[in-house]
Amino acid sequence: MDINETFFVKCVKAAISGRQITEIPQGIDFKKLYSLCASHSMSVAVFYAINSIKHLVPYNFYNALQQSAERHVIRDIQIESDSEIVINAFEKNGLRFMPLKGFHLKKLYPKSEMRYTSDCDILVDVKQIKKVRDVAKSLGLNVKRYDEHHDIVYFDSTKSIFELHKMLFVGGLGEYFGIGFEKATVKSGYKFYYELSPEDFYMTFLAHSAYHFAEGGGVGIRHLSDIYVYRKHYQLDEVYLAEEFSKCGLREFQIQFEKLEKYFFEDGEADEFTIQLAEYVLSSTVLGNINKKSASEVSASDTKSKALLKVIFPSVSSMKFSYPILNKAIVLLPIFYIVRWFRVLFKTPDRLSRIQKIKSVKDEEVKQVNEIRKGLGINNLV
Repeated sequence: MDINETFFVKCVKAAISGRQITEIPQGIDFKKLYSLCASHSMSVAVFYAINSIKHLVPYNFYNALQQSAERHVIRDIQIESDSEIVINAFEKNGLRFMPLKGFHLKKLYPKSEMRYTSDCDILVDVKQIKKVRDVAKSLGLNVKRYDEHHDIVYFDSTKSIFELHKMLFVGGLGEYFGIGFEKATVKSGYKFYYELSPEDFYMTFLAHSAYHFAEGGGVGIRHLSDIYVYRKHYQLDEVYLAEEFSKCGLREFQIQFEKLEKYFFEDGEADEFTIQLAEYVLSSTVLGNINKKSASEVSASDTKSKALLKVIFPSVSSMKFSYPILNKAIVLLPIFYIVRWFRVLFKTPDRLSRIQKIKSVKDEEVKQVNEIRKGLGINNLV
């Protein structure tokens, strides 16, 4: 890590620990520091970390962080209010639901706006999807899009976005986690609001990080700060976690990611791979980036040609999920590949750039991703 990255991690560590930075090292490039804050969605955390020594940083840098903090305090209050409207409506209408990830995690930070987000993820029962859509419409939620994995809806007046997931994961992780309600229980005081045990919830958000690391080519530092604040809040059954992470194929990922979290935030020791992983994460954004994603796709497929074939011809299981009629009539698969191509061409033409990115990915980028995926044990995740 260079001096800017080291100081950035120090600021995040101070913020999530409820402390403040007392000095600024010489040689900080504040443009690079702000870029790290923005790309990792940590501008509010860094603002709180340096607030007591604002006289030691450039005015423009501090002002940008302050504006971000003020904006996200308001957004945080708004999305919390809008979330309660949706939750209450789902409960009132007898719809099974379970808020996910950030809805819970942000409450564990010293200030919830440190983990700011523009959306709220909620698992819904796909068997009730028509009623879910009717209730969402009655609340005034507009449709951004419906796809095979989730409905994305939003309040036009407040811009709060809701991702209504039909299942937690697809692929191999979907085989372990199921739809998502299997291990959940009804929250006290409710009839249709579901929640997971602390251990199972921990597994879902680490699995979410693993999925984005494999599918998107990387994740940002917030995925590590989530581990820190969660483990500070809960005493987890480590034996259960080791057994269950082994069952779903993420035991090595758990070990390496927890080691990285300790290196960043608890002065833990780092081996060669931990340092390599730290540099990789810091060069990513919250959910990876397009170049790393393309390199990851080639890495997972062994060659560019195989990666391109997977993009053009998704797996049968993926096609069945996108087009449920194929579960009863698989002979229609060739027709629905054509349907999908037309949909991409005319409704989501931006996806065509994914093909070009795969074709232009560099060998050294693929080599780096190969090493990271192998070290994390996620070669076969997606």
